[in-house]
Amino acid sequence: MVFKVVTTILATLLPLSALRVLLIHGNLTFMLFIKEMLFSIVFGFIVVLILYMTTKKEIKEINSKARNYAFRDALTGLYNRHYLNDFLAKFKRLHKKESIFAVAFIDIDKFKEINDTLGHEAGDCILRCLALKLKSLTRSTDILCRYGGEEFVIIYNDTSKKEMFEKMEQIRESIQNSSFECEHTNITISIGLSFGKKEDDINEILQEADKALYMAKNAGRNCVKIFLK
Repeated sequence: MVFKVVTTILATLLPLSALRVLLIHGNLTFMLFIKEMLFSIVFGFIVVLILYMTTKKEIKEINSKARNYAFRDALTGLYNRHYLNDFLAKFKRLHKKESIFAVAFIDIDKFKEINDTLGHEAGDCILRCLALKLKSLTRSTDILCRYGGEEFVIIYNDTSKKEMFEKMEQIRESIQNSSFECEHTNITISIGLSFGKKEDDINEILQEADKALYMAKNAGRNCVKIFLK
């Protein structure tokens, strides 16, 4: 980006400097051209620096908004799958070696029936309400994403298996006992849970949590299942 700006400025100033020398002095000599070129370059970079300093805040805001649009789910406001993929790529550097991490896969039970009988507007309302509820039940250090459709993923750091299972049961029961302000007020969720350490591939742990979710679905839904290695 910097190289592109520099080359653009130079490409613009070269002919302008030559033209200015001809107009002012009537002839184009090497020394006059060099002096004019140096003056133009210094002046040009001062203008660019002033523009950058005055628009620095706006540039940061634009970059922040662009990142937000790229990494946020438009419907729920949660992180989306693009953010999750970016996080997974950096996970080994972020994760503490001695701690256990957990991946929870969450799916709304019989969500297709809600969409088919009440329409997608009712389904969208459920998704927004569930997202808010899950956000209220997770810590700021937890990674909460809408994975796609009616599926959500939460990644927990520095936890224990016992603590995590109890946490998932608490979330499941809280959702079951909640009444959303939607046309379809009550839902249940199924949860698949898997655990790993720093040396484990988090993508594999994610797949294991997904398999545990299917175990929960096959067990009758509205329950928590742990992937056993």
